[in-house]
Amino acid sequence: MPSELAALPQLLYQAVQVLTTPPEDPVLRFAVYSAMALAALTLAVMLQVLVLTELASRRERRRQAFTEQWRPRLAAWSMAHGDALPWPPRGRQQEIWFMLLWLRLRRQVRGPSQQRLNALFEGIGMSSRVVRLLRGRGVHRRLLSLSCLQYLADTRYWAEVTPLVDDSNPVVALTAAQTLVAMDSDRAMQRIIPLVELRHDWALPRLEALCRQAGPASVSGPLLSQLVEGEDPPLRLTSLLVWAEPNRVAPWASRLLAEGFSTQEGREVSLCAALSCLGKRRDPRDRALLLRWLEASSPQVRLAAVQALRRQAGPDEVPFLLERLADASWWVRQAAADALVELPGMADADIEAWLQDVTDRYGQDALRRAIAERRR
Repeated sequence: MPSELAALPQLLYQAVQVLTTPPEDPVLRFAVYSAMALAALTLAVMLQVLVLTELASRRERRRQAFTEQWRPRLAAWSMAHGDALPWPPRGRQQEIWFMLLWLRLRRQVRGPSQQRLNALFEGIGMSSRVVRLLRGRGVHRRLLSLSCLQYLADTRYWAEVTPLVDDSNPVVALTAAQTLVAMDSDRAMQRIIPLVELRHDWALPRLEALCRQAGPASVSGPLLSQLVEGEDPPLRLTSLLVWAEPNRVAPWASRLLAEGFSTQEGREVSLCAALSCLGKRRDPRDRALLLRWLEASSPQVRLAAVQALRRQAGPDEVPFLLERLADASWWVRQAAADALVELPGMADADIEAWLQDVTDRYGQDALRRAIAERRR
């Protein structure tokens, strides 16, 4: 028994030597080294995951503590000015957390509370830190700083924001445009409208939202200055006509419709926008143009003509609207039916008589639906 215990260290040494000695076969040696490398890589990845998880957990706890400390302060300051300004957040991370909290509350409040929160933001020196983030390269941080400046709406930062309208990132450029509109809508649209045809990466719904934010008075002048008489109108610009003042752009829209160019592909947008402008103006002198485009080859244009005529239609337009009840487009038939039942001074007996005169089955269905909605 003692001899066996004495030989145990020797046996263990031999076992370790066998395990650590690479095989003589090159293929087996490569397999062993690959397995060892894979095991080391797996351990390194597991260690990295554990470290990152712990760091994220600590950062989340710090953020939660920061939120619990600052949320009541911001809420109290939005209701009434405090006696003294609180200490500003310290460190880049806390500054970003504060901006996110401030933005969330700023979107929720109205009236004097907005001015109080703006005063707090300026008072603790956060505006200068926002400008510093704006000059950085991080896209998310630049978007955050632009959002803060948009709610501050102070023209002092105009020079800092304006260059970003030309940024290659369309999200950054559009957010900068929104910020400029919040600062000075008239001046901003003079800068933005000329870029509409150059920045095809700007989605049309976002451009329409910009025009709605700026208002018709700010859109009309810059838009008309870009529409050159005698040239084919740029499609993206003409689609924004509906967001301008109808009385100012209606003369240009009338000339466009009077030229009567064919509704080739892509031109329907321009025609529909022009018809919508004339409809909003409600001028009886536009009646002939509207009736003319009821016969357009494009169903989108016919629909726009019916909707424009609907705003100023009277008893004289009944025959033209009844014809549209036989239109091949479902949308045109429904719009014509709605226009007929909403004509001023028309009794239920008149509408029932129209129903008897309509021979198209689908037109009758559209008119019955409109009558039923009128009686609700």
